[in-house]
Amino acid sequence: MRRPLVLAAAIALVAPGTAGAHLRSSRSAVDFRASVVTTPAFVHARIYRADLALGLTLAGRHRVVVLGYLGEPFLRLEGDGVFVNAASPTAAGTKLAEPERSSRPVWKLRSRRASVIWHDARVRGGASSGKWRIPVLIGSRRAQLAGTVQRVGAPAAWPWFVIGAAFAGAAGIALRRRRLLRPTTASLGSIAAAATVLTAIGFAFASTASQGRWIEGANEAAFALAGAVVLARGSSDAKALAGGFLGLLGLAAGLTRLPVLLHGIVLSVLPGGLARLAVTVAIAAGAAAAVLGLVVFFDVLEHYEEPELLGHQLDDVPFER
Repeated sequence: MRRPLVLAAAIALVAPGTAGAHLRSSRSAVDFRASVVTTPAFVHARIYRADLALGLTLAGRHRVVVLGYLGEPFLRLEGDGVFVNAASPTAAGTKLAEPERSSRPVWKLRSRRASVIWHDARVRGGASSGKWRIPVLIGSRRAQLAGTVQRVGAPAAWPWFVIGAAFAGAAGIALRRRRLLRPTTASLGSIAAAATVLTAIGFAFASTASQGRWIEGANEAAFALAGAVVLARGSSDAKALAGGFLGLLGLAAGLTRLPVLLHGIVLSVLPGGLARLAVTVAIAAGAAAAVLGLVVFFDVLEHYEEPELLGHQLDDVPFER
């Protein structure tokens, strides 16, 4: 008796909570990919990419019972909705119900819709074997949900360093040949802005994107548009300074999405390779443009002269004691 109690307590402490608040995420990349291979009759199942949450929806008027980590009745889906066994250690571990001590199931209504989403440790736990299984009862007949899960490694890092070196080289040439400083700054800034907008669109329109991700993308697009207006209509100095501003924007935006270079699965509507390329260009071109923009800023300050007209006007003003 003591062993199941200890195991149940461990489950309650380490198992992830309910997925209700995490279906949309600010994450840009993850390590694991899971899928559903076998689905029992009368049930629709799916795995959410951002956090491997498991969703079940009942099809029809049948009764389906999901068994928990210890084989106990955990969830019950039927025509009246979804019920959670509050006496189940799995329910406590997944935070789908407040735990109750009872040797018998204590069924509590969770939703009038015959649909439920939760984090099940068995899905991610199957990464060691590449397979996960969850037993269910359809009426009195035993069946199972089953699928695959795998860890996806990050891609090689050397292409991103090559791209970074190329933009650093362009910045170095502009610093040595001052006549190229301003046009290069403006060009690098426009490249960084384009990459920033592309990544913003890719992550904002992903099915996993949170509202915070939408707002972030909209802000980045607005700032990029403002900089683009100056690039199109400003003087040479103004264009260069705008390029430096857009470079700083691209650098900041790219660094917030740095995980796409460190994890195997990118949560974007863009293909993974294209999303990583856009983030790399935003960071590399942005850093180069920001550095050059700072040089231009100090150069403008150094050569700034007050208009002569203003000096003459001041001379004409009578001085009163």
